[in-house]
Amino acid sequence: MKHSIRFFKRSAFFAALLATTTLAPRASASPVLYAGSGTEKVHSTDVLIMQKDGASVVTVMADYEGPLQSFAMIIPVPKSVKRSGVETIKREFLTRVEQLSAPKFAEFWEMDPCDEGKLEQTWQQDRTAKAETAFLGSVETKPSEKVAKELLLDVNSKKKKGEYADTFLGSGEKLTAWLKKKNLSLPTGGEASISSYADQGYQFLALEVDGDQVELIGGDRAQLSPIRYNVPGKVNTVPARFGLPSAAKEQELLIYTMAPGQRVQVKNYPTQAAPTNLTVDFKVKEKVGEYYAALHDKYLKKHPGTFLLEYAYPTSDCGKPCATEPLLPHELLSLGADYFESKLSSSIKNPPAPEPTEEEELKLEGRLMGKNGKEKATIKREWEASRKELAARKALLERNEYILSRLHYRYAAGDLPQDPELGGGAAIEGGIGLPLGEFGAASLEVEAADENHFQTRFNSLHENIKVVKCDKPQYHRWGKPPRTYRGANKIWVANDLARRKRSKIKPEEVTMTAFPDLGIPGKIVQKEESKPQPVAKKEEGGCSYASRPWSGSGGSFLLAALGLLGWATRRRIRG
Repeated sequence: MKHSIRFFKRSAFFAALLATTTLAPRASASPVLYAGSGTEKVHSTDVLIMQKDGASVVTVMADYEGPLQSFAMIIPVPKSVKRSGVETIKREFLTRVEQLSAPKFAEFWEMDPCDEGKLEQTWQQDRTAKAETAFLGSVETKPSEKVAKELLLDVNSKKKKGEYADTFLGSGEKLTAWLKKKNLSLPTGGEASISSYADQGYQFLALEVDGDQVELIGGDRAQLSPIRYNVPGKVNTVPARFGLPSAAKEQELLIYTMAPGQRVQVKNYPTQAAPTNLTVDFKVKEKVGEYYAALHDKYLKKHPGTFLLEYAYPTSDCGKPCATEPLLPHELLSLGADYFESKLSSSIKNPPAPEPTEEEELKLEGRLMGKNGKEKATIKREWEASRKELAARKALLERNEYILSRLHYRYAAGDLPQDPELGGGAAIEGGIGLPLGEFGAASLEVEAADENHFQTRFNSLHENIKVVKCDKPQYHRWGKPPRTYRGANKIWVANDLARRKRSKIKPEEVTMTAFPDLGIPGKIVQKEESKPQPVAKKEEGGCSYASRPWSGSGGSFLLAALGLLGWATRRRIRG
């Protein structure tokens, strides 16, 4: 069987074969192997690879199923990794990355047809740091002073003491001796896996887990703290086959990458954009995880062996709409940016402050008025220090802008004959188009673009139900909720996919947009009462009242046609 990655172009007529891969027998995979009783299992693994200036930082987080007693998590790492470069970080940092990049459920409200104001969306709001909302950094300020937002941001990386009682880093032979000393057993096939990756030039990082410190996430499942390690060179391979002996029957592998200015994709497997901008029933809202899991299963049945790209966006942004705020400086530093910063010279990290503006000088003069010589000297010294700190922080923020990519791989029986190889991909845009027209159809296309703005989004529409009292109503303008809306201001996302009930929702029953490639016919939300075509009737006082139609047959035809068009023009992503 052969698979291909196709060129991605704006036009539907450009497609070319880039690479083929011969697939071997299927097997679930993870870059994590467990040793303990020999029965421990992993269901999902998150791998984040941050790259810059020829160096890499890799973070691995895995779940765990098995006895809550001492066991060890084993990860193959490059031989250039040093013990001093291994850290435990907070789970919340990877959770934030997951929340940002996960497929999301977005609601759109029809604007009052008589409102002539500008159409606005929920994401058209200022999300920059404010004095009252920012995380305080190392610079102390008086509440009464107006402070640059950069000075209010936390710019310190965070580490933690996790549930790991002991750490080993070394060769395969020494790992075997360490496990024997700890009285920890490998699962069947574990020795062969270690030997195979030792032959490929890897050493091994093993962490003994204190079972009493493990955090349960439901039933007998636990989530381990992320392990981060620094690599002096580029990491382009995820050693996912290493964990075959510990893999559960069903496996989720999420690969996140952060690289300056570039999206990343898998080069030796097909990479395709996830279905996006489908209109769905409102009942999907709190079950978007179950919906996406079922949709993913349908997709993999039709396109086996494919990695799905679910997100590609700058870290300075967070999508349309944002499930949460963009990643903050201390989060980027904790996920690896501090390693890149440690390699920079002091002159780069501390650039000279620019010449003060006339406004800044006037403010300084105001602060100096009525002060004695000693007080003036102190104020000037603090003022210069603050300006230097501001210049350093602005430079830090400018240096640490990345493209966050999210790649998702799942198979019930697995299918990973080779470890995934990563490489750069062209910039794309998709999943951000607005609903248009009576049925809120949005573009399904993923197109080549100058910048990466791709997300997996599912849309739900709220029709205006107010009585229309104007001569020229403007229908079908979909935007942010009205001022009278009292619902929770929350964006639901498809997270924790390994634990979702994948048969709870049938996509073909709740997806309004036709998607023939997956056997989804599409449908229209039928109204309880059929209404006639709009007819304006003049009433006393000069107001017009218009009733509003919902034509089931016409709407179904429209969505089916748009779905076919979107299906016909979808592309596999270019390398």
